[in-house]
Amino acid sequence: MTERIYRNEVSVETARALLSYDPLTGSFRWIEKPSWGVSVGEIAGFITSAGYRSIRIAGVGYQAHRLAWLHYYGEWPTNELDHINSNKDDNRIANLRDVSRKGNCENQRRPQRNNTSGFLGVSWAKNEKKWKAQISHGGKKRAIGYFSSPEKAHEAYLAVKRELHAGCTL
Repeated sequence: MTERIYRNEVSVETARALLSYDPLTGSFRWIEKPSWGVSVGEIAGFITSAGYRSIRIAGVGYQAHRLAWLHYYGEWPTNELDHINSNKDDNRIANLRDVSRKGNCENQRRPQRNNTSGFLGVSWAKNEKKWKAQISHGGKKRAIGYFSSPEKAHEAYLAVKRELHAGCTL
């Protein structure tokens, strides 16, 4: 392949000629030998430090979930692709959805690193000596309430999250 390919410019025809994609498993395999040391039939790509699978085509790295969308639907996604179950290497077509940035953020499942409760939307309220549930919506934090356990606070958080965040699949 001698043509220069820029990000998101690899055609569906080129992707399908080089890679087979199994929509039930989300895996890619090489149809053509892409480079020295890589065999036909081998699983394509590698896991990046961010946890996504990346596949190089003509020297350009592509995220496997975006290639899965291209391979399956014949066109690039128009927005961000959300891994519904939050597993960044689960590239089954049933686990991918084309959503806005907001919709992608609304499907967050893991608490921030500094969260000591271990539950999304739950923190310890020192003054009240209870667990506090709160959620962000419309750029503002909204208090949900105080609870005797982090589990109860998390249940309340999830109920409100499902109501407010259309992109939530929890």
